[in-house]
Amino acid sequence: MRRWQKPGTTTKMRCMITGGSSMAYKRGDVVLVPFPFRDRSTTRVRPAVVISEETYNQHGDIIVAAITTHPPRFPSDYQLVDWQAAKLVAPSVVRIQLATIFELRVVHGIGNLSSVDLKEVEARLKQVLGL
Repeated sequence: MRRWQKPGTTTKMRCMITGGSSMAYKRGDVVLVPFPFRDRSTTRVRPAVVISEETYNQHGDIIVAAITTHPPRFPSDYQLVDWQAAKLVAPSVVRIQLATIFELRVVHGIGNLSSVDLKEVEARLKQVLGL
């Protein structure tokens, strides 16, 4: 049983954990976090990309966007080009579904988005937020 897993349940994880935990997260870091469902009733451990800046992250919270292996469903979804460089184990999509996570809840650091992928995610974020 994993430390984030409820007793009596099983876990089928589609992401491989490589890399190490860190307390200094920066924009573009790929992390494994307990990501909340839309209704906030429960969470599921999944990969996510940090989108908040380092100055914000120094206060104990990070803002992340979900990463999924499901095909893109929304115009703001972005299919990662360099998913292997980010140390993900399958082709993945960044979905601009945002959550604020207490940094001590980060299960593990996985990798980093390439500069190309990060620029595309930032463009989608600006589009969704109207910036």
